[in-house]
Amino acid sequence: MRKLKPTYTDATNKHAVREFYLQRFQFQQVVGLAGPDINEYISFLKNKGCESFEIYERDAATLVKQLSTLKESAVHLKYDDILKADANKENTLYDLDFCVSVRYMKDYISKFKDNFIMTFSTRIGVQETIDTFFEARNEQIDSYIEYSSPIKHTIFKTQQDTNYLFTRYFDTSGMCCFAKI
Repeated sequence: MRKLKPTYTDATNKHAVREFYLQRFQFQQVVGLAGPDINEYISFLKNKGCESFEIYERDAATLVKQLSTLKESAVHLKYDDILKADANKENTLYDLDFCVSVRYMKDYISKFKDNFIMTFSTRIGVQETIDTFFEARNEQIDSYIEYSSPIKHTIFKTQQDTNYLFTRYFDTSGMCCFAKI
């Protein structure tokens, strides 16, 4: 069994990126991966207007921690792989905080078509992460624009005329998020 990261509550940059995304996008329902700090996760999303939560967890140790500390009764917690989630719900944000490399996540990347934020480790390098992500989506980057404010981010436009918001950050390791809303 893998060792749990005890908490993400002190991950300042992760929280800044999450705030950056969620202040732009409003959803009533979230299907996602809450991680070990489920109460902080739910509280933050409720403050952003989310009312319904379908949380997936496939690691037994993390699930036990979630169940033992969960304060919110309006959470549907599933011990399963998020690949089994319905990826076509209306007015639903798919918050997919994988925190692993994109190399082995191609099925996940291709399944969720819209209204997602996907978080990955960049330990394989940023360019390989970007290339692998768009390869899994069967899209090619046509152009991009980089911004430095309010946090550094890039908007990728693909040949399919789709825009993706991309951010990089570092807390305990190099991470990135892709969003298509």
